Amino acid sequence: MRTTNRMDRSLSLIAPPCLLAALLAGGCRVQEGQNRGHHASLTGASEAAVPATSSSIRFVEEARARGIDFVQFNGRSEEKFFVEVLGSGAIFFDADGDGDPDLYLLNQTAIVGKAPDPPPHSVFYVNDGTGHFIDATGRSGLGDAGYQLGVCGADIDNDGDIDLYVTRFDGANALYRNNGDLTFTDIAEQAGVAGIVATDSSCAFADVDGDGFVDLYVANYVDHTREHNIPCYRRLKATGERVREYCTPRHYNPVRDILYRNRGDGTFEDITEASGISSALGRSLGVAFADVDNDGDQDLYVACDRTASLFYENLGGGKFREAASRSGVALSQDGVEEAGMGVAWGDYDNDGWLDLVKTNYEAEMNNLYRNLGGLRFAEMTGPLGTGEPSFKYLAWGTGFFDADNDGDLDLFVANGHLRKDLDLYENNKGGLAGYEQYNLMFEQVDGKFISLGEAAGPALVIRKVSRGVAWADIDGDGDLDFIITNLHERPDLCVNVSPSPGHWLEVKCAGTKSNRSGIGARLTVESPQVPGRKLVREINSGQSYLSQSDLTAHFGLGSMTTVPRLTVRWPSGLVESFENLPADRIMMATEGRGIRPLSPERGPRASTSR
Repeated sequence: MRTTNRMDRSLSLIAPPCLLAALLAGGCRVQEGQNRGHHASLTGASEAAVPATSSSIRFVEEARARGIDFVQFNGRSEEKFFVEVLGSGAIFFDADGDGDPDLYLLNQTAIVGKAPDPPPHSVFYVNDGTGHFIDATGRSGLGDAGYQLGVCGADIDNDGDIDLYVTRFDGANALYRNNGDLTFTDIAEQAGVAGIVATDSSCAFADVDGDGFVDLYVANYVDHTREHNIPCYRRLKATGERVREYCTPRHYNPVRDILYRNRGDGTFEDITEASGISSALGRSLGVAFADVDNDGDQDLYVACDRTASLFYENLGGGKFREAASRSGVALSQDGVEEAGMGVAWGDYDNDGWLDLVKTNYEAEMNNLYRNLGGLRFAEMTGPLGTGEPSFKYLAWGTGFFDADNDGDLDLFVANGHLRKDLDLYENNKGGLAGYEQYNLMFEQVDGKFISLGEAAGPALVIRKVSRGVAWADIDGDGDLDFIITNLHERPDLCVNVSPSPGHWLEVKCAGTKSNRSGIGARLTVESPQVPGRKLVREINSGQSYLSQSDLTAHFGLGSMTTVPRLTVRWPSGLVESFENLPADRIMMATEGRGIRPLSPERGPRASTSR
């Protein structure tokens, strides 16, 4: 990755993202109750930490109503296998090429003893085109009954459909080739990506060497296996009894991650050593590729648990250099190794540089890093308001997204603890949130993030033990919905019913010289009326935690009914611009062949009272 220099900017002079909203809505949007900046105390009366009384963002939970009857089973046992606390992921992807996002939910099984009858298995749902889901697991080949953890997807063979990679505990990982008829075949062994026996976690695809085929990064967490399960103990407060409990990550050794290069013939080669990825070691969980320094290639951030997190600068040609410490994203502000879980990139300040969010353990505020350019980041967690509300929660999946289509990115964080009987142990810190926890929805208002809680709708007052999160516009109405995976429970499908949302544009990308999935494509919406302010989205695999969102770029446009200019920079280096595009459409951009609508004009969704 070639470092691009950028003028230093005073952190106190950050232009608020509502400057871009001025082009979208004719001026800075002033929220009702805008002086909502106070936050509940870390141990205060309101566990949900809800300072907001009203919001333009609203979600309702509709998993069962939309056909999702999946219940996660994680095999929790008296032997306290460390992997039992990690959860499992989800992916939205267009399995059949009909333009709407389908859904794959990973499941787990008993590690010891007998599994339930019938055995739990992963479930594949096909979207019927209206945002309702039909169980298509039966003949799909995706009904795995093993112990699944993370999932990512991309078109590995450039044949026009999305293939899936699944990480597993204590066994071979799976690479499911999409056969094009809603069936899949596991080709991991012959493709050379079955992995190693360990506790793997997340994965992500990206074309790291620019050859037109997506490569694969697999995060390996620790050397915990069925045979290597260290016994750990705690004492009960009431009786002093010594009882078996889950170990901490530090009881296990980190395992080196693997980078596989796609040869383009259906097989992969391990280039971990040759690429420079092996230069660092961490307990890896969340994984996120992105072009961090705007030089056209994909860099990589890895959230690590009780080791320094990793940031790999892409030097070009599939070579990387670890740069987390000098970039300021390896440790806490106090120089301490944090328990990093989930990770996501997004340009929250609309300046054209992708910023970073990382979630952490309880009593560690989540990190929000502003990209200053030149591979330098500034910790903005405190100044922007995301720190204090996150302090008492154990956080996992996360992501930036424009929830109300107003032109700036909002932020979501999924929370849930590890220990079911947290309050029974003598060393439990007072004032923390317990086992089942509220999730956090932050609305961006004038460049700061406001924790919404119940103001964001009934889906945000549910307490569960949450893990992964993935986003998609499931019903094609122009706003983003999301699913949350939960330990030993049904997932939460959070349907966006935000009142009076703005206009929007969604763009799918198909590479010709670049990889067919369009992964790594950067899309930018600009207006001559506001020089220097822009909406930037990248098509990325991975991100969040153990999960992946639909590979569609989503732009909230506020009151703008026409997009003055959309620029697509393809991974091949080709740059294309399209002018005066109508809003409220789903578009398909094909590399070198232009852009076309996939849906008729729909307008902003009507307000709803739900």
